[in-house]
Amino acid sequence: MKKNTTIHFENASAMCLYFMEMEGQLSDGKYENSRPYDHWKWLCNVNNAVVDGTFGLENTSYERGLCFDKEYRKKYNLNEWFSKYIRGWRKDGKAEYMWATRIIAYGKFGKIYPNITYDELKKFNYVEVLLESLQMKIENGENDPEKLFNELTDFSKYKWRQEYYESCKDYFTLDFIKKFVEMDYDIKECKKDVISMQNSINFNI
Repeated sequence: MKKNTTIHFENASAMCLYFMEMEGQLSDGKYENSRPYDHWKWLCNVNNAVVDGTFGLENTSYERGLCFDKEYRKKYNLNEWFSKYIRGWRKDGKAEYMWATRIIAYGKFGKIYPNITYDELKKFNYVEVLLESLQMKIENGENDPEKLFNELTDFSKYKWRQEYYESCKDYFTLDFIKKFVEMDYDIKECKKDVISMQNSINFNI
């Protein structure tokens, strides 16, 4: 019988970083070819998350263990994963720059909506695209919230984005963009949330 796994996170930013970025990194990104090769299978059982200031995994199936011998379980070193990219994140045109831009955006989203739930996150349709676009504009010098809001809600050039916006329009308000622009959340703050996320997914190993 399949078990359903719940992940406990310390804060909403750690949860957003996991579901918007790290979940994909574990299954087909940075860790795709890590040994043991079935290390990512436990992800298939995750169907809930809780933000309650703690770390942990509930009701994990045998896939989380990967092998019957605990010695062979996969432990994710997100400090190494993060630091590898942090060295080059400001290099224009590099993948590292785009990567840092988007995870900062995800972390800021969680800070602005600290009470957001797993169910709300799962209803969003590619909200990551809108968040990354918003952070990119800010890093390129745009800081007028009204202008940013109008640009993000103008679908004349990219009509496909309208569907994304419709799924999260109650969150992508002008007030949200004002807070997003003004928020002091840099790569160092983001790293703290990444390590917090690591504590959740490595729990009890």
